[in-house]
Amino acid sequence: MLDSLRKKQKLIVYIVAITFILGLAGTGGYFGIRGLIEGTLFSGNFLGKVNGTEISAQMYSQKIQEITERYQQQGQQVDDRMLSQVQYSAWEELVNEALWTQQVKKHRIKVSEAEIKNAMENDIPQDILQNQNLQTNGVFDKKKFFDALNNIPEFKVQLYNYMKVYLPRKKLQDKIKKEANITADSLKAEYIKDTDSVTGKAIWFDYNLADSVYVSDSEVKKYYEDNKTKEFQKGPASRLKYVTFEVKPSDQDFNDVKLDIDDIYNRLTKKGENFAELAVEYSEDPGSGQQGGSLGAFGKGQMVPEFDAVAFKLKVGEISKPFKTQFGWHIVKCDSIISTTPGEEKIGASHILFAVKTSDATKNRINEQAEAARKLIAKKGIEKAAKELKLEVTTSPWLSHDSENMEGIGQNAGLYQFMKKRKAGSVSNVFLLKSGGTEKVIVAQIADNEKTYFEDFETKKLQIKYDLEKKKKIAQIKVKAEDFVKRVPKENYLRAATAEGWKVIDLAGHKNKAYIPTVNATNEDFSKAALALKTGEYSPLVTTKEGSFLIYAEKRDKPDLKAFAKDKAKQDELRKRLEDAAFNRYWQQLRKDSKIIDNRYKYGY
Repeated sequence: MLDSLRKKQKLIVYIVAITFILGLAGTGGYFGIRGLIEGTLFSGNFLGKVNGTEISAQMYSQKIQEITERYQQQGQQVDDRMLSQVQYSAWEELVNEALWTQQVKKHRIKVSEAEIKNAMENDIPQDILQNQNLQTNGVFDKKKFFDALNNIPEFKVQLYNYMKVYLPRKKLQDKIKKEANITADSLKAEYIKDTDSVTGKAIWFDYNLADSVYVSDSEVKKYYEDNKTKEFQKGPASRLKYVTFEVKPSDQDFNDVKLDIDDIYNRLTKKGENFAELAVEYSEDPGSGQQGGSLGAFGKGQMVPEFDAVAFKLKVGEISKPFKTQFGWHIVKCDSIISTTPGEEKIGASHILFAVKTSDATKNRINEQAEAARKLIAKKGIEKAAKELKLEVTTSPWLSHDSENMEGIGQNAGLYQFMKKRKAGSVSNVFLLKSGGTEKVIVAQIADNEKTYFEDFETKKLQIKYDLEKKKKIAQIKVKAEDFVKRVPKENYLRAATAEGWKVIDLAGHKNKAYIPTVNATNEDFSKAALALKTGEYSPLVTTKEGSFLIYAEKRDKPDLKAFAKDKAKQDELRKRLEDAAFNRYWQQLRKDSKIIDNRYKYGY
């Protein structure tokens, strides 16, 4: 058995080193093994800081590689479109690792060698428990586990290093949970919230069935002015005017790759080499490449127009000349013609793709254009400079200083910090924006930078008008609902409501502030009225911000506090939920209060 395990050694070490997942609330859960073992030992220029702890370029690069390997082990390929998500995850994990280290030190959490040894033997991670190499007849075999632990040194070292960092973090979490002071009253309140429910029906006098109503422009304007300070005053925030330059392959980049695909075309047509074999070897389409280039069957309009224009003109077995799309250079082979009916054309085809990426020379050229624009903007202002350079200026909405995600722009730490700190009229550096596999560079000028501002009336008036119309419709339908209650006996409510076209909603175990089906909303007034009922009872007409309702309780489930007092398992379940929530709040506040400097933008990330 040991020989077999040694052959699987890399797999076991990988499980310990890469795929351990600790479900700690608020942390993203995953502790990368490199970060666990090496912490902040890397040196060199730093990409960022977390309360003074540096995150180096080497740490960031290694974390990206680690996450990429995780995806690959799961059978996923990290392409350009996924790269931004991988980079985001890498940064978040490094920030969390730094915070864990700092908090463990702050709270003076320590673990002994005896505790580590005990955890290695008894607190065995789930991934190891489920490893088939350590099971007998599908059940974890502790003898096999100890054989591996005692005879595979790498396995023991990895598990030791993992526990050495896992245990202090677990102790910290337990400490924070204990300090949350979850009392018997806290458990009772959570239990009541869980078990206080009503099952029955609700008649919704749907305001959408009202006759059309009229809201004048003056009413909208009056509402805005009357509620300006209460609803529409925001801040701090900025508005930017900006120009962008798309980072995409140049004609020269396409021409350079054309030489390579021409060579493949010659091998197919002049040397008669096998299309599927060349596709497996050379195609850069991860989806079809390993399938011999097969795209399966597809109809006209499912591919980009340039692809359709070539593919649907081919005869069965015919191979196209190289042609380009936004994705690069293609060669297509028609495998079958399934339908030629106009409007229903369908074929089976294979292709070889040579992707075209933006070369460094092209990127440098684009960056030089952006830098020249930046200098002209600083000299003449963005409007005049853009007109001279024939560029389009975009004006952002108000961008809150509370969010790094800038509407219409995306995320870039450098631009975000510039927006927050500089005065109106300031011109930014050239920043790189990445999103969904696309890149562009941006130069911005601050149009406004205010501590407080009022949302523009023009941007809010349609929403205000809709809300005022809704209120008028609710008021109109309320009159009909009151008439319904006067003329229909309670025992006929549901039948009459259905006959008259009102909405009858099924309530299944409705709890306080629960989502109301059909209405597609939560409503505190609705829940309060529903939970005030007894079994077999109708509510009076309940008027809420979502309209008027009549609620019927077919079954009213109330908390059994005597049973709960004896139910230790339920108490433990609720205690864990409340403690996890408390730790989550702690971690979120920690993130909010921490001084996190993100300089990745300076390095092109």
